[in-house]
Amino acid sequence: MSLILALLEDPINATQVKSCLEKSQHQVLVATTFLQAKALLAVQEIDLIISDVHLQNGGDVFDFLKWSKNVGRVAKIPFVLFSFGPTPMAKYLSEGLRISARILGAVRYIEMQNFETESFREQIDALLPEREARRQLPRSKRTPVHIEVQ
Repeated sequence: MSLILALLEDPINATQVKSCLEKSQHQVLVATTFLQAKALLAVQEIDLIISDVHLQNGGDVFDFLKWSKNVGRVAKIPFVLFSFGPTPMAKYLSEGLRISARILGAVRYIEMQNFETESFREQIDALLPEREARRQLPRSKRTPVHIEVQ
């Protein structure tokens, strides 16, 4: 079981991603802002970050990705950018977004017009090999906490 941070503003997308990944026995923490995500990263041993590519809440997702790849232990966490129901402009720019994401350190860019549960779960599971070190962590580090960030 892995602990995944999903940074998604849209509640429908958040529900779909959380439900999908929990079927693979992962725990999913949902953050809707960069501040919430940073607060969770400060206190949780996260195994994977999934972020909507279209976030705009105090910067953009590429700023957050760049920040995450320059912060100690957070830098080692695999980062996935996710685009659900991209607009025609986003589709046109998708190859540039994919390349930019890789350059900044994302391990994968997933784009789906319609959410495909099995495909999404398979792509995420492939990025989460069993981690012996995680299983040896004290329980307090493995149990998600609730953080209120304004």
